[in-house]
Amino acid sequence: MPKISILVPVYNTKKYLKKCLSSIINQTFLDMEIICMDDGSTDGSGRILDWFAKQDPRIRVIHKKNTGYGNTMNQAFALAEGNYIGIVESDDYVVSSMYENLYQAIESDQLDFVKSDFYRLWDREDGTEKLEYRSLTKYSGFYNQVLNPNQEWEAYYMEKFTWNGLYRKQFIRENGIRYNETPGASYQDNGFWFQTFYFAKRVMFLDQALYCYRQDNPDSSVNSNKKVYAMKQEYDYIRNFLLRQNGVNVRLLKICFHFRLEGYLFTLSMLANPYIQELAEVIKDECELYEQKEEADFDRFSEEKLDIICQVRENPKEYARQKIKRNMWIFEKLKGYLQVVIYGAGSYGTHAYIHIKRILDSDVRIDVAVTSCQGKKQYCSNRIVKEISEFVRKKETCVVIIAVKKESKAYEEMRDNLRILQFPHVITFQELFI
Repeated sequence: MPKISILVPVYNTKKYLKKCLSSIINQTFLDMEIICMDDGSTDGSGRILDWFAKQDPRIRVIHKKNTGYGNTMNQAFALAEGNYIGIVESDDYVVSSMYENLYQAIESDQLDFVKSDFYRLWDREDGTEKLEYRSLTKYSGFYNQVLNPNQEWEAYYMEKFTWNGLYRKQFIRENGIRYNETPGASYQDNGFWFQTFYFAKRVMFLDQALYCYRQDNPDSSVNSNKKVYAMKQEYDYIRNFLLRQNGVNVRLLKICFHFRLEGYLFTLSMLANPYIQELAEVIKDECELYEQKEEADFDRFSEEKLDIICQVRENPKEYARQKIKRNMWIFEKLKGYLQVVIYGAGSYGTHAYIHIKRILDSDVRIDVAVTSCQGKKQYCSNRIVKEISEFVRKKETCVVIIAVKKESKAYEEMRDNLRILQFPHVITFQELFI
C-alpha cells in the first residue's frame, strides 16, 4: 500500500499535462500512487496519460465519460489506497520537494491535513514563466504550528484552495467529506475546503511555496451564463451543510455569506455583457435574504467593493446598464484600430491591459510600451514591454492609451513625447475608465 495517493483530475489540458505529470513523478518522495482521472477529454489528454502510465508503474489512468469535477473527484477519493491524499490540477505543477515536506509534517504531528503557501504562475510570451509568491494568510503566527481552525476563526479567511495540501484519508472518510456534484458547475472545491476546516482538529500551514497555480489557462475564464449560478449553488451547498450540523455557530454562517458575496463580485467582474444584470439581481436578492436571516456580514469588504454592492442593491438593472454602456463605449472607441498600445507598464497599464483584452476582439493586437526600457527586459501582464518609439511606423493604424495618473509629471512627459513622435490617436486612461 502506498503512503500517499496523488489525485489528478484531467479534462482537456493537453497543453499543460506533460509538465504537470513530470513534476509529480519526479518528486523526492517516492512511495506514492498517482491516480489520473480522464473526465472524457477530447483533446488527446488521454493518450498523454496512457504514455506516462507505461513509463511509470505508479500511475493509474481511469478513462471515464464526462461527469464534471465534483463527481470525478469523489470517484478518485474512493479509489485512493494511500494513507494520505494530495491533489494536483492538471494545468498546474508542483515543486519537487512538495510531498516530502508535507508528509514529514502530517506524520510527525498526526495532523488531519497540512497546507503550504503557493506560487501563482503565468507563461510569458517569450516562453519564460512568471512565478508570484502567495501566502495563505497575513498572520505569521498561523504558520508552522498545530492549530484547530474552529478555535481560530481567522483561519477561515485563508486562501480557499484544496490542491496545496495533504489530507489524512481516514479523516476524510470518517467525516464523509465529499465534493458537491452539481453537473458542469465551477467552484466545487469551495465546499470540500469548508468541510475539511469544519471537521479538522489538528492542522498546520507551512510558510513555503510548494505548488504552482496557473493563472492563464483560457479555459478557466468566466464567459457563460451557467457560471452566474455556479457560486450560488456551491455556497447553498455549504450553507446547507452547516445547517445540518448540531449547534452551528452563526459566525460560520456569516463567513459563508462573506465568501458567497466575494465570489459573486469576482464573477461579476469577469462576466460577458449579456449576464451582468442576471447576476446583479441575484446579489441584490441574496443580500436582502441573508440580512433578514441575520447571516449577512459586510465588515471585511473594501470601500471599493462596498460601493459596488451598494450600487447593485440600489438598482441592479441600472448598474448593469451603466457597466455594459461603459464596456460598449470602450469597444466603440477602440474597435477601428488594428493595434492598441498601452503607454505605461505600472498599475494603470496592467488594469488597462486586462480590461481591454476582455472587451476587444481577439484579432486586435494589444501591446504595452514605456518611454525607455533602459536595456532591461520588462513585462506587464506577461506581455513583453517595448519602447514607444518602436510603434512609430504603425502610428496611423494604432491608438495609444496614456496609462498613468493624469495629474502626474510622468503624464506630462509622456504626452509631450507622443507629440514629438507625432502619434495622431491618443486617449488617456481616465477617458476610458473613470
